[in-house]
Formats: sequence, structure tokens, C-alpha cells
Amino acid sequence: MAKEILIIEDEGFIAGLLSRSLLQKGYDVAVLERKAALRQARKHKASLILLETPASGAAAAETCRLLRDATTAPIIALTDSPAELDEIEGVEYLTKPVDFRKLLMAVENALSHQRKRKKRILRVLRRGGLALDLQTRYLTKGEQRYRLTPKQFLLLKMFMSNPGQVLSHKMILKEVWDTEYDGDIETLYVHVSWIREKIEDQPGKPVHLRTVRGVGYRFEVKP
Repeated sequence: MAKEILIIEDEGFIAGLLSRSLLQKGYDVAVLERKAALRQARKHKASLILLETPASGAAAAETCRLLRDATTAPIIALTDSPAELDEIEGVEYLTKPVDFRKLLMAVENALSHQRKRKKRILRVLRRGGLALDLQTRYLTKGEQRYRLTPKQFLLLKMFMSNPGQVLSHKMILKEVWDTEYDGDIETLYVHVSWIREKIEDQPGKPVHLRTVRGVGYRFEVKP
């Protein structure tokens, strides 16, 4: 199976420059706009990501962190603000304007190194301003830090691992409580309320953990 290279950009410049050469070398190429890529990166199973970063260094770093949480694929970012990306694991950068031959060489090198690299074990799950430590069960939001109970942790992990997706009551009960009994729905309601108290600025008006009436819940993240 050919390796897939995912190109993320909003204007189509990189795809136009590189797609033909990459296809000739036997790679599959997928192209997504940035917002769509943040939702779909996990589904693509890409071997490498080429990212045309936003103008803002902070926005570029946040995009790379979100992608890093969704995939273990190496990321090559084309950027005007490289300093913001120095400490993000698995991200290398080329400064603009980018030389075509250097970019093609960077792609080959990244794919070669990936074959030798062990699969990275995800330690912290980040979504927007939330960070969930998968080993200690601590949730961090800004300067606030919470130790979650085992069920709160499993529930929030499920939501944060599936941003933008509607998770039904049945799916959640099966995953977190290992039951399909609808009589346990009140327990779910209570745990959702506890989580909202930790992740929402106004728990009574949630913006992250939204209710889908009669169905379940959807976890929203604003890039």
C-alpha cells in the first residue's frame, strides 16, 4: 500500500507545487483545508503531514499541537515563525519562501526516519485549552488542575478523543460503564454535570460539552 502524504493548506500552493512529483514517486496525496484537517487527521492514517501554517506563530503552534494529538505522523511545517515550533515533538519546519528541492528532500528524510522510529506513546491529550494526562488522570485548564475519578477520566477521555462527533447515551454507557442498561442514564447525567463544572466557564451554558437532545453529547473544540 502506498504511503499517504496529507497536505494541509487553505490556498492550494503546496499541493500545486508538490502533488505531481509526490504521485510520480508512488505516494498517495490527500489535500485538506486546515479546519477540516483538524477534524479528520486521525481518519487519514497519513505517513507524513505537510502543513502550510497560519501567519500567527501562536496559531501555527496550536495547529501543530492539535495535529500531534491526533496522529503520530511526522509534520513538516512551512512557516514564517519557526521559534514557536521548536519544542513540539515530531515537528520540523522550513522557513518561507520554501525551496522546492529542499522541501522534497525533507519529505524523503522524514519518511525514512519514520521507518526507524518506534510508535510514540501519547501521554497528554490536548483539546483547545484543556489538557488531560492519560497516566495521572489530571485535567488542566489554564491555571486550574483537577484529579479526576476513574469514571470521570474515562468519560472525558472518550469525549476528547472524538471531537465534533455525536456520542450516543448507549455508546457512552457501553464504553465507560460496560453496560447497555438505560436505567444507568441518571449516573451519566451526574458525571457529565461534574465534568462541566471543571471544563466550562459557565457550566449551565456549556460550549465544550454540548447536549444533543434525545441522543447524547458532542464535544466541541474551537481551533
